[in-house]
Amino acid sequence: MPVRSLRGLEQQLESLRIRLEIPGISAAIAEGDRVIWARGFGTANRERAVAAGPDTIYGVASLTKPYGSTVVLQLVQEGRLGLDDDVSRFGIAIARSAPVTVRHLLSHTSGEPPGARYRYDGNAFGALTRIVERTTGQPFAKELAERIIRPLRLTRTGPNPGEPRPFWSLVASVKVTPVDVDRSRAEFVASNVDRESIESSLAQGYARAWGRWIWPSGLVGPMRPMSHGFTLSTTAGLVASAPDVARFSIALDQGLLLNDEIRAEAWRRPLAPDGTPLPYALGWFVQDIRGRQIVWHYGHGLESSSLIVKMPAHRATFVILANSDGLSRWRGLGDSADVMGSPAATLFMNWYFAREVRPSSR
Repeated sequence: MPVRSLRGLEQQLESLRIRLEIPGISAAIAEGDRVIWARGFGTANRERAVAAGPDTIYGVASLTKPYGSTVVLQLVQEGRLGLDDDVSRFGIAIARSAPVTVRHLLSHTSGEPPGARYRYDGNAFGALTRIVERTTGQPFAKELAERIIRPLRLTRTGPNPGEPRPFWSLVASVKVTPVDVDRSRAEFVASNVDRESIESSLAQGYARAWGRWIWPSGLVGPMRPMSHGFTLSTTAGLVASAPDVARFSIALDQGLLLNDEIRAEAWRRPLAPDGTPLPYALGWFVQDIRGRQIVWHYGHGLESSSLIVKMPAHRATFVILANSDGLSRWRGLGDSADVMGSPAATLFMNWYFAREVRPSSR
């Protein structure tokens, strides 16, 4: 039965966390111009007995892509690059039967032939990092900070620190190399984000202990610490709190980051050659559910997972972040492009739609 109260939603989210064996999750809901609810469940760090709170910071994995696409689209808005520019202009070589464009990278349609079909490709999307840096002459971390993090005062958003902590030595199969550490330090210098405040609130990532030779995040067994593995790019490597992600979403709805025309383009599904709408617009999945446009994205790392669900017409946003891969594990969200494959998204939308029948109460 759908729940109509926030308390009921909280109970279902906690039940979901337990069922998916996720150590800790944090979630937030925004309506209009403010975050109306945020809460943590479970533990952010088992070894240190730190509870997950509303402002706990997590690796968001591919939920970085909407941030990266926003930076790219701001450059389009400024006239500094075009969506239909050939990526070879930026020193990117992709051998195809026709030129690959910025639009193709943003929409995961850079396969053969370009623009013909959708295939989720994080590596191709990551090439947008080079496009940003070639266009601006600045590191992507700096552009992200100057265009999004600092203007919105997102004090719990930044590059993945990438610095190993003492208990990470428990995981013999996971190492953070000096190159990772050096690049992480450079990203913090470039972005001017306070590293200490990010590290102090960062949830420890976890993965299953056994079967990592078959599947990197493990198949079974107890959860063991695993380091956050991505450096920052347009495709992954951001860390953030759930309320900060919700504030980013609010800023998009307010037109603070993109004008109405460019934002509409970001959420307009491209068409295949036969006229069939494709599921991924420009940095966002887009689909219609119960007669409503749903704009969403997910993240799936080895040690973290994430989800954002937006209802633009209602100016409503749901964000949920986790310190294991449990939210996205075995869901195939990138392949199906169907947010209803996410149990967390289903819980939120059932709750939200039920509120339209009867107002919520606590």
